[in-house]
Amino acid sequence: MLIKASRITNLTDARYFAAKEADFLGFNLEEGTEGYLDPVYMKAIREWVEGPKIVGEFSRADSSVIREAARFFGLDAVQVTGAYAARLAELEGLELIMQLDGAQDHASLLQTFGETRGQVAWYLVSLKPGMPDPEETAFWKKCCADYPVLLEADVPEAQWPDFLAELRPAGLGLTGGDEEQVGVKSFDEIDLIFEALGR
Repeated sequence: MLIKASRITNLTDARYFAAKEADFLGFNLEEGTEGYLDPVYMKAIREWVEGPKIVGEFSRADSSVIREAARFFGLDAVQVTGAYAARLAELEGLELIMQLDGAQDHASLLQTFGETRGQVAWYLVSLKPGMPDPEETAFWKKCCADYPVLLEADVPEAQWPDFLAELRPAGLGLTGGDEEQVGVKSFDEIDLIFEALGR
């Protein structure tokens, strides 16, 4: 199962996820947005880790800015929001991850999936907190079967094995966070997810 770690802002997170064999490390490179990381620090962090693909995360930058960032920083992939669905041709040639809000109505989500199939490598979908109800479970189970979906979810610890067995996503999206102090951070909650994955 694939793992994408998003919004990495420090070396502690990056080294933890790399050691857990995460497939992608995501860095918010869009200046003026929450969680922005100066690319100078991203490049420094990158030198300390091996294995994961490096992803630049963007939410409203012009396509030309994204393309230039991908070229200049040697990004392996870029992440954009569903707002880019109608202009993905402007990002042709880049490996794309599209971030979607799982709280949207099902019709809108299906439309986005259908219109962007073949242009997007992975869909990173944030679900509402808690275990999905039966209707949501059925919907996401089908989406995960039909599309390459990485799920971000806030599921009670004991329900992770059932969640993964039921929905069978292509992977999971996990999130970095602030250190308690430089080089110090607890990963207890994320460790539980990796245990459910057998890692």
